[in-house]
Amino acid sequence: MTGAGDWRFNRSLPDLDDLERVQIEEFQRFYYDLWRKGGGTYDVSWLGYQTVKTPNDLIVYQEILTQCRPELIVETGTRWGGSALFLASICDLLGSGRVVTVDVEKFENRPEHQRIEYIHGSSTDPAIFAAVKNYAEQSLSVMVILDSDHAEPHVSSELSMYASLVSVGQYLIVEDTNINGHPVRPEFGPGPWEAVERFLGLDGGFVRDSQRERFLVTASPGGFLFRQS
Repeated sequence: MTGAGDWRFNRSLPDLDDLERVQIEEFQRFYYDLWRKGGGTYDVSWLGYQTVKTPNDLIVYQEILTQCRPELIVETGTRWGGSALFLASICDLLGSGRVVTVDVEKFENRPEHQRIEYIHGSSTDPAIFAAVKNYAEQSLSVMVILDSDHAEPHVSSELSMYASLVSVGQYLIVEDTNINGHPVRPEFGPGPWEAVERFLGLDGGFVRDSQRERFLVTASPGGFLFRQS
């Protein structure tokens, strides 16, 4: 197992000038808006199941799992199950790890995998959280991914609950911090980005790991949070 400071993962963001930053933001808006035409993240799959993730972020997830080796990965927002299957597949390759994934909807034909446990219900329902917490308490190390309702009050509620499950040396990843003008969908209103800002002001145990954004296109800018204490 490698540590968060391992030299293989201690890479910096590219040094960009102002014009390059503008060009990257324009591309991110273009790529994100492709979902309206069935493209973009909606055209990304893993073993035949839609992931609704950018390819860059999937590579980053693989790096994090390889580096940190969480025994349990908690995901809120299952959708079609593609991202859960991706995480379980990486766990297969690493020889350890399992996924507990929560969603209010029950989609048919989600992937079946021995490392995946599906829970049906709202991630902020106290009974659902208690069930997830039970899994976490039986695990030596826990990583959490929040990717359900993106409204700021809901994400803030998730953060107040699920952050406590994350082990020191593991990640809490908040998806879709790019909305509400960061840099996509400026009309959305307060969402994950604002929830993360508020959370970091209250909890000093987590820090942003910006080098997870070094591939430049990500759905989670400022959303890769490392638990240091």
